[in-house]
Amino acid sequence: MELLPPVFKKFSTQIWHFLMMPAFFIAFVLVYRPSAARTFLDAGRDLFTFNLTICTCIILVCMLASRLSFYYIWRKRHISYISYGFYCLAEILLLSLFCALYIWLISRRLTPYFNVLGNCLQICLMYLIIPYVVLTLVFMLIEAGKRPVDVDNDVLVRFTDSQQRLKLVIASSAILFIEAEENYVRIHYLESGLEKEYVLRNSMKTIDELVSRYGLVRSHRSYIVNPAHVKILRKDKEGVILAELDAGTKEIPVSKKFYDRLSSIL
Repeated sequence: MELLPPVFKKFSTQIWHFLMMPAFFIAFVLVYRPSAARTFLDAGRDLFTFNLTICTCIILVCMLASRLSFYYIWRKRHISYISYGFYCLAEILLLSLFCALYIWLISRRLTPYFNVLGNCLQICLMYLIIPYVVLTLVFMLIEAGKRPVDVDNDVLVRFTDSQQRLKLVIASSAILFIEAEENYVRIHYLESGLEKEYVLRNSMKTIDELVSRYGLVRSHRSYIVNPAHVKILRKDKEGVILAELDAGTKEIPVSKKFYDRLSSIL
């Protein structure tokens, strides 16, 4: 079951959701004026504009509460696409409950509440499913753009020092991991089946930008690892996540910040 990418758990993503939903709702109703929504929002009292404004505010408040909850409660947990889909449906149900309650009260309770809720839920599902789908596709494309592409095992990586002088040329498939050491990086790689090291004067940021083109990913602020050589991710007794490699004896630490991305590749 595929896990939800990290981009869906960012705070900026939640902002897009709780602003996009009420904005799309009010824009769609005002521009297209669907008869079902107009009849529902009139509430039998010719209060279309007023009720539309109140319901939009209700959607905004519900989305704000839901998305803040999602960010603080679920951002550090592993969520599948299916679970996230159910969460979005629960959001629509939540705001439908409150919008229906408002319409039921403003219409002087002439219609049973669950009848009002049914109409409200149908309207919200029809109109809000569109921005949910659009945002999901946009963030999936953003995440896809960040993922390393598969490369030929014979592609050569050219490492230069901080003065742009060529120091090491090696096949991307031979690189095991890279670790930071103050103003240097230590490149661990395989040559004739044996692990070797090369110390290069350069910054971790520069090296990260270089090797990310060849499929290597950051696992920790001080480590970059080649996913092709990772056998398994495990936790030690202290709860620290470690990556076991298929060559060499060192285990690479994996911080929570980079875990989701690395685990989605493996």
